[in-house]
Amino acid sequence: MTYEPSLDGMRGLCIAAVVLFHVCAVSGLDGWFRGGFIGVSVFFTLSGFLITSLLLREHGDTGTIRLRTFWARRIRRLWPASLLVVLAVVVLSAAGTLSARTSDAVAATWNVTKWHVIAGGEEHLLQTIVGPLGPTWSLAVEEQFYIVLALLLVLAIRSRNTHAVLAVVSVVGIVVPLILSNSISDWQPTLEFHTVLRMPELFAGVLLAVWMRSGRAPRPGVGVADAMAASGAAVLVGLFLFADYTPPWLLRGGYSLVAVTTVAIIVGLLQHGHVARLFGAVPLRPLGLISYSLYLVHWPIVSVLSAHRGGLDGVSLMLVMLTVSLLVAVVLHLAVERPIRRMATPDLPTIAAGFGAVGAVTLTSLILL
Repeated sequence: MTYEPSLDGMRGLCIAAVVLFHVCAVSGLDGWFRGGFIGVSVFFTLSGFLITSLLLREHGDTGTIRLRTFWARRIRRLWPASLLVVLAVVVLSAAGTLSARTSDAVAATWNVTKWHVIAGGEEHLLQTIVGPLGPTWSLAVEEQFYIVLALLLVLAIRSRNTHAVLAVVSVVGIVVPLILSNSISDWQPTLEFHTVLRMPELFAGVLLAVWMRSGRAPRPGVGVADAMAASGAAVLVGLFLFADYTPPWLLRGGYSLVAVTTVAIIVGLLQHGHVARLFGAVPLRPLGLISYSLYLVHWPIVSVLSAHRGGLDGVSLMLVMLTVSLLVAVVLHLAVERPIRRMATPDLPTIAAGFGAVGAVTLTSLILL
């Protein structure tokens, strides 16, 4: 699959929902964008689709999947910006501006925030999630999924029918967590962050990628594709605006319905109709290009500004938070994320440098916090 600007636009829509959800919650605008958290669910499905498509294309072109190259690429793509943000949060916390704990910083550095949340239990859930590094839980879910997915693909390509094996695994990855979610009677809020219980969203994207790569997926006409993308986007926007945060229902099928909606939008956008052109234009596509950096920086910035708001509140505070977050995200994207991602460094040095940086940030956290 070649680059699709409309999918970046889809990222832009979702990051806007997530950021507005967080910003409004601390600006006295609680009723606005109360379902913006669902944007994370859309990101899961979109990531599952894109990463699987990338790996299947590599297998189709080369006959194999090079795990070392894949992980080096992920390190270049994800770690530099995230480690820099963690380091900034550590320094600001040591100075008393933020309140990240040592355990929060170390968990975010090693991409295990969601396990940190689960291990802390309901008693410490709010302290971790509301902390400046709380949103890194979803990055931990995705990165651990990447490891599992790459290994599954390497095993699947050894079979005679790679696509069939992956399809079966994906269905299992969707059905089993749903059964588990619906069989848990003693519901805990921490289950919202459990990798296994969020697998249906990710595997829905995997299943779509396998289906489309198999060549058996029907191609809807432009009119049908536009209707799919537009109606799906309308459903998402409605959820972003009005959905309530009710974890039991969401994990017991709600997020899976969001995944189905996301799949419909992706299929519609890939037919390059009128809606795809809208998604691939300003402002959604540029916002999607900086979505990772914006996701990383917005909550630490919101945490700082909410504590030092200088009398601002409501819409004025929201606009200040959004403006500062966007500016910092653009700088991080242009100065760190994009240039490092484009570096053609060998795999082993990249992996070694990545873990060296992780070790350095961990040590800094232990010393300063």
